[in-house]
Order: sequence, then structure tokens, then C-alpha cells
Amino acid sequence: MSSTVLQQSLRHLDGAFTRFFKQSAKYPQRKTKRRSRNSATYVRTGFRWVEDPELPGTGRLTLAKQSEPLDVRWSRPLPEGADPVKLSVTRDRAGRHFVSVLVEERIQPLPAAFLPGGHEPRAVGIDLGLAALVALDDGTKIDHPRLMRKYGKELARLQRGLHRKKKGSANRDKARERIARLYALISDARKDMLDQLTTRLVRENQVLVVEDLAITNLLRPATGRGRRRKAGLIRSIKDAAWGELLRQLRYKCAWSGRTLVIVDRFFPSTRRCADCHAKGAPLDVSVREWLCAECGAWHDRDVNAARNLREEGMRLYRLVSCALPSGRVPPPVIKASELPAVLSAA
Repeated sequence: MSSTVLQQSLRHLDGAFTRFFKQSAKYPQRKTKRRSRNSATYVRTGFRWVEDPELPGTGRLTLAKQSEPLDVRWSRPLPEGADPVKLSVTRDRAGRHFVSVLVEERIQPLPAAFLPGGHEPRAVGIDLGLAALVALDDGTKIDHPRLMRKYGKELARLQRGLHRKKKGSANRDKARERIARLYALISDARKDMLDQLTTRLVRENQVLVVEDLAITNLLRPATGRGRRRKAGLIRSIKDAAWGELLRQLRYKCAWSGRTLVIVDRFFPSTRRCADCHAKGAPLDVSVREWLCAECGAWHDRDVNAARNLREEGMRLYRLVSCALPSGRVPPPVIKASELPAVLSAA
């Protein structure tokens, strides 16, 4: 075992307790073999890096206590002229090994996206749902992948096989690894889909508007009447990974010079008519289309919500933009609940 790995573990422990005593984090939890991911962190003195002149951004990587370099299959080259500062070697439950390289990179913002023939920023309203994963204000819908439903039967079959194996046997370890590989397949497919979707939305639009969802409250355990229906809803929300989608939108907007507007969760985006702004009665989850009693417009539930979100988000965006001094750009995240503090700071 390299001493740099052990020293770095102590630095991680020291940082965890420092954050705890500053009351910025909870008490550090003890790592276990079953719950924690196997990982080792190497600082610059714990590995050798020799760049490949034929393939810039890749090279031969040799860890401490090793005589031969690692056989690395690079997912992408490192930024031009960047030298690794730190790297982490991890192994997931499926037995796969990964090398994560830390480098210093200055990300250039994307060019501003405006509507044709003017200086109005291109904006999009994004409504998250379960019938469709994402509905945009122009009527575009991205289907829910429903990966857990797709692989559910195979997963149940493997789980039954696992529970028939004797505890501590080699066959039980093999069955557990097959389940881990299937979970890794589901996770990788979900992450790839969300990454492509969020990257496309950020590249094409200057302002992105979403609703402030209380995901933690939605995932509370089901009790009482209707608990089976509630449990199915919870499974669908977890499979959709709303939290990961919003997290990716946040940091990609900050990287690319875009603005993410988060509308208040009590804004009636679903039951307000996007044409005449009349507010209708509360709608059940099963109602996918409805008729406005005031103007007679026929609305798709999700598209109507996305249109209302876009309109409300642009109103908040203009409020902040007008309050900022000349030459300053709006912040990467504008949250309706924090709007007074943002306006006072501007």
C-alpha cells in the first residue's frame, strides 16, 4: 500500500470533521465494505504521467508501487496542456475499475443564444413529468425511458436466484456480481440519456425555466389508503431521476454562461390557461388534457405547464436583468424564493 493513499485518506477524514465542526455537514459516517465504493486517491507524488506524443491528452499512467503502467482505455483526452494534479482509482459493485483524473481547466462560455432578428434571449420552459420525461413549451416531448420497467423482470429473476444461493458461497458472489452488472447497465443508460438531453437544452437556449420541485417530499414512504399507487409513483420518480436532471442543468448553465430560472413550486402552472391566464380547478394526475372554461382552448397538460413556466420564468429573468448595473450579466441560477435577496444585492 502506498503511503500517499493512506495520507490522503487522513486528509479526507480531517476535512470531514472540519466541515462538521463548522456546522456545514453532518457527522462523518464510517465507511463499510458493503455500502461504500472502493476507492484510492493519489496525489501528484503518487503516480507517474508520461504523455503520449501521438495521442495528445492521453498517456502512460503508473501508480505508486507499480512497475508497469496501467492499461487505460481513455473515455476522452485531457484538455490541451493540462497536467494531472490528482487522480482517484475506483471500483464499483460490478467489478469495473475507473481512473478519474483531476486537472485545471478554464471552460469558455458558449455564445449567447438569441431569437432570430433581435436581442431577445432564446428561452425554453421545461416541465418534468412521468408520462413524458420532459415536455417543452413548443410541444416537444421526450419520452420516459422507464429503464426499471424494461429490465424489471430480468432483475427480479436474478434477485430470486441470489436468495437461493448459500450465504458465503462462491455462487452467491457470482449471482451478486450479475445483479451489480445489470444495475450498472441501467445506471449508465440513464446517465447517458440525461447528459445528452441536458447538453442539448443548454446549447440551444439562453434561459431555461423549470419548476421548484419538492422531490424529497414526493419520495416519502406511502402509508394508508392508496399506498400501492403511491409506491408505484415513487418508483417512477426514482426511475426518471429528476434530481440528477436538475443538477446537471445547474452546473451546465454555470459553465456555459446560461441562466436557469426556478419558478416557485406553488405557481399554478398546470391548471392555469396559457392563453387567457384563467385559473381552473385542480387536476388529478390521470387528467392529461383539459378544456379552458373561459376561452375554450384545449390544452395538453404538460405542454400548457411548460408554456406557463416559460412566461413566468421570463418575467423573473427580466426583473433581475433590469435591476443589474449596466454590463453585468444575470446570475447562472435565479430562484423565485430567493428573488428579494437577489434584487437587493443587485
